[in-house]
Amino acid sequence: MKKQLLFSVALSLLTATGASAQDMSNYKYYDFSEQTWTDIDGMEWPGTFGYFNKVSANGKYAVGYDDLLGSGLSFMWNSENPGNIEIVNNNYNLTKILCDVTNDGMVVGGFSTPENSTTYPAYMTADGEWTALPVSEDYSTAGATENLSIARAVTPDGNYITGQYYIKMGEKESPLGGMIEMRYLLPVIWEKDGDTYKLTEYRDLGEAGKNMIYDAEQGKFVDTGKDVSFQTFYVYDISNDGKTIVGMNTAETGGQNPAFIRDGKLMQLYDCNNDATYTFNGGICNSIDANGNIYGYFVDDDMNNIYFIYKADGTIEYVDNMIICGTKDGTRFNQQTGQLYYTLDCSEDGSVIAGGTAVMNEMLGAYNAPALLLNDVPTGVDRVEAVDNAVSINYSGNVLVVTGKYSKAEVYSTTGALIANGGQGKAFNMEGQPAGAYIVKVTTANGVKSFKFAR
Repeated sequence: MKKQLLFSVALSLLTATGASAQDMSNYKYYDFSEQTWTDIDGMEWPGTFGYFNKVSANGKYAVGYDDLLGSGLSFMWNSENPGNIEIVNNNYNLTKILCDVTNDGMVVGGFSTPENSTTYPAYMTADGEWTALPVSEDYSTAGATENLSIARAVTPDGNYITGQYYIKMGEKESPLGGMIEMRYLLPVIWEKDGDTYKLTEYRDLGEAGKNMIYDAEQGKFVDTGKDVSFQTFYVYDISNDGKTIVGMNTAETGGQNPAFIRDGKLMQLYDCNNDATYTFNGGICNSIDANGNIYGYFVDDDMNNIYFIYKADGTIEYVDNMIICGTKDGTRFNQQTGQLYYTLDCSEDGSVIAGGTAVMNEMLGAYNAPALLLNDVPTGVDRVEAVDNAVSINYSGNVLVVTGKYSKAEVYSTTGALIANGGQGKAFNMEGQPAGAYIVKVTTANGVKSFKFAR
């Protein structure tokens, strides 16, 4: 399928560029490539296939599935048991695709039943109960067998779900005889409405007045003033407020364009409809962080990798390496982070960074396996190293107090930025600082002692 092809191309391009070094010394690496599981036929498999697609905003959960080997495997990780993943589906005859997860453990993706093999966009509550999301009357059950008719992303509170599904566009005669169904992959969004969800479809994207293109000279989006023909829009992520859907649209020319949907309009960052400049290699907007920054890449006709951040203020920042995700305090993680062969998502505080690793197996050959990095950010005060009992810290009500005898105390962000400093008896007001982990370095007569706390 084209989505998988694009993903594979993206990995080969991005891994070739390398990634800037990031300090992962506080993170523990969890590799689930050797976690065995037994399929529906009783066969025990030597490792777990696939990768983590998404991490919940609070870092409590991560979900993923195998979309390459066809094992039907899907799985879920819980921070309360970080060294293990729960196998949600071991039946290759039954679809359970886990694409994203909310802060309270509700999963969105795709689902089929033994009675009905058609895959439907669906959500799974924390008790394991699956519910199909509403679809249109022209929903293509034939197209749903390709596992692209799914819910792809959800807001942390579960109020908005976005995805795509195939709709029927009529029939045409096959060169081999008979009739074949014509269909179109339609981006959609579901909004929480009481105990259910209501559906909104984006059928008129590309029409005049419903599409805009980014003008690099003016530094802003401008109305094209005309119809823009395109084949489809692949959904990748959604903003926390549910107002922005990011992904990739495929132009009629075949060009693949990093784009997003906002206010019912198709917002194209590059012009793939221009026959003189379009490129099939294209790119994607792969994620949007809690601050509204969109991360992506584009490959131009000369095969140059262009990595960008479309920032919440409407400007574009170009960077040297592919940025996959960003935290609420502004920390960014590359496509290759620490021991992760590839990164796909991170929690809002950066405590969990998830994706996968590459494995070589004598029986199976090369395959992807889920892996993640975990920084156990404390809920209260936690020591980074052994400290003198005469010196301690107390953080409560946005105020940090260093107790004991010392000459100087300094508060740093995890990126190394100095936030505040002061001498004996200084109280540090942390109100207004971003949520996340902080380091306190306290200078005493016995040397410098370090503490870590989270707000």
